[in-house]
Amino acid sequence: MIVVIGDIIIDEYIYGTSTRLSPEAPVPVVKHQKTERKLGGAGNVYNNLKSLTDDVTLIGYRNDTTDWPVELFCTHMPLKQRIYADKHYITRIDREQTIDNSTLFDYVKNRVHNCTVVISDYNKGTIQDPQRLIKILKDNGCYVIVDPKQHLDLYAGADVIKPNKQEYEEYNNGVDTDMVVTLGAEGYMINGTHYPTQQQDVYDVTGAGDTFLAVMSYFLDFGESLEFACEMANKGAGVSVQHNGVYVVDWKDLDPRPTVVFTNGCFDIVHRGHIEMLKASKNMGDWLVVGLNTDNSIKRIKGNDRPINNQNDRKIMLESLDFVDEVILFDEDTPEQLIKNIKPNIITKGGDYTIETVVGHELAKVVIIPSVENYSTTNTITKLKAV
Repeated sequence: MIVVIGDIIIDEYIYGTSTRLSPEAPVPVVKHQKTERKLGGAGNVYNNLKSLTDDVTLIGYRNDTTDWPVELFCTHMPLKQRIYADKHYITRIDREQTIDNSTLFDYVKNRVHNCTVVISDYNKGTIQDPQRLIKILKDNGCYVIVDPKQHLDLYAGADVIKPNKQEYEEYNNGVDTDMVVTLGAEGYMINGTHYPTQQQDVYDVTGAGDTFLAVMSYFLDFGESLEFACEMANKGAGVSVQHNGVYVVDWKDLDPRPTVVFTNGCFDIVHRGHIEMLKASKNMGDWLVVGLNTDNSIKRIKGNDRPINNQNDRKIMLESLDFVDEVILFDEDTPEQLIKNIKPNIITKGGDYTIETVVGHELAKVVIIPSVENYSTTNTITKLKAV
C-alpha cells in the first residue's frame, strides 16, 4: 500500500484563444473557452499513482467546496490558476494561505502503519514539522519518500529524498540518505551519479516532478531497485512534459510493449457477469489472457459434482469470444505460477474480491471490476435444480 501525504492544491486551467493585444497594455486578450479544475500538488502525485495501482490513499486538507478523497478539512485551499491561449502558457495566478495542520499528526499516527509513504511538501502548511511526521511514520514501520521544499536536514530519517536541482543546490547540507535529484532536461542524479535523458519536445513542465515522484515511488514500493525506479520515473516524466497542463501517466506510457491483462476462473456456466467482466478486462490492455481451472482443479476446490462443463468445452467457449485473446488451462488450485510465467501488466477480478485477496496482487497491478448483481454460476445452478 502507498500513502501520499502533503499539500493538496487546486490546479485551475483557463483555456481560450487570443487574436489581439490589449489597448491598455502590451498583453494578449484571451477569449475564454473553458475552465478545468484538477487535483494539484500532492493530489497530482496521488492521481499518477492511482493510474498505476488502486492500492493508494491520499492524506491532506481540503475545503467544503471539493469532493476529493480526503478526510481532513481546512478553511482555504491553495489555488493555482494557469491561463492558456491557443496552447500557449500565458501566466499563472496563485492564491494561498498557510494551512493549519494541527490535526495531521494524530491522524497519521493512528492510521498509517507498515506501508510506503510519499511526502509531497509544497510548503503550504501541511508539512510544517517534517521531522515530527517522519519520526511518527518510521515508528509505525513505514518506508518514507520525500519531495522537499525546505532545508533537506529537516527530512533526516527519510529513506529517499527527491529534490530538484534548485532545491538541492539551495538546501543541501549533507543529509545522510539516498538522494535522487531531478535535473530537468539534463536527466537526474542518484547519490551523485548522473543519468542523462534523451532529448525530446517539451510543451509544458507542469507536474513533471510529481510524475517522477509517483512513478519512482510505485516501483520502490513494488520492490524494485532505486536505479530501475528512477529509470521508469524519468520515462514517465518525459511523457508528461509532452502534454499541455498536468498529464497523468499510465502503463502504456511506461512500457511500449503490449499491455497484457490476466484474469482467471472456472467459467463453468458462462453468464452475463462473466461477459461484462471479460469485456472490461480487455478494454484495459492489448492482450487478454484467461487462466482456466482444469476439471481436476475445480473438483478439489468445489467438490465432485463440479464442473458442469468439462475443461475442453469451457476452453472452446471462452476462445470463441472476440475479446478473449488466449485461454490457458492450469491444474493447480491457484494461478500463481501461471501469473509468474506470463508476467501480466494487470490482473483483474470480480467485485467479490479485494486487492489483498487476489492471487498475484504482489506481481502486477490489480483492478477490481464491479460484479453484475444477481449473476453467478452458483445462482444459475440453483435455478436449474429448482426447475
